[in-house]
Amino acid sequence: MLIAATLLGGCGKQAGEVPYAPILVAPAAKPKVAEYTFAVTPMSNFRDIYDVFQPILDHLNASLPDARLVLEVPRGLAEHEQQLRSRDVAFALSNPYHTWRASQHDGYRIFAKMGNDDAFRGIWIVRRDSGIAALADMKGKKVCFPPKSALAATMMTQLQLKQAGVDPAHDIEASYVGSQHASIMAVFQKTVAAGATWPLAWTTFQRMHPAEARQLEARFPTGALVNQGIVARGDVPPDLVRRVGELMVAMKQTEKGRALLAKVPMTEFEAAGPARYDAVRVFMEQYRQAFPEAAL
Repeated sequence: MLIAATLLGGCGKQAGEVPYAPILVAPAAKPKVAEYTFAVTPMSNFRDIYDVFQPILDHLNASLPDARLVLEVPRGLAEHEQQLRSRDVAFALSNPYHTWRASQHDGYRIFAKMGNDDAFRGIWIVRRDSGIAALADMKGKKVCFPPKSALAATMMTQLQLKQAGVDPAHDIEASYVGSQHASIMAVFQKTVAAGATWPLAWTTFQRMHPAEARQLEARFPTGALVNQGIVARGDVPPDLVRRVGELMVAMKQTEKGRALLAKVPMTEFEAAGPARYDAVRVFMEQYRQAFPEAAL
């Protein structure tokens, strides 16, 4: 019996054979992709900005194998200003005043902009039955503005009033709200006689609230200025900035890109540099001369 067990135990093995041991190979690690925050100024409704700009960043990310742009939408202009002053975001799409200021003081460089400069202007929203036929008719009335650093909707409309003989500090009862949307809604709710905003926010409001918008109308456009700019923080790799700019400019060349731009709405992104925003410097000199007490 012992002999048989010994023979059976050695059956199938050859002298010197190494016992089988499986080799476990870990799957190849995927290369890490660097993430870069991309803030978009609260130019209209907060939720709408996400719905419009996330697909645009998805489109750009599809052509950036080594980087990923992550959308951030601040809940107000004050928060966006702080993002830039603290250099918290790698990229930012900002109103022309914040674009110019970030390039002058906060260590950002301008590399692109929204096209359609004619769309960057202030407008006034009034009720269709308001009886306001001229800027002078706002004297003595309650008037609403977005935050004080809103270039088109606040600074440009206030300078327009001043040049028309209506002093915003004394001739109207001015109030400030947290967003473009709130300024328009205040007119619909009849808490103010007129609300200042800009065309993109009004277009968005018309799309999101058609019934309310039909009771309102846009009046008294200001002159136009350069449209919103796109900046990159100084430590973002120049090659990445170049590629992001090229991809944005190229969007107008494809049907998909044009469809994404139309939802903003606009027709193109353009390459840009600091010289394009000299007009903002000139405007700010005029504004500060008219309103020397302005803390901007």
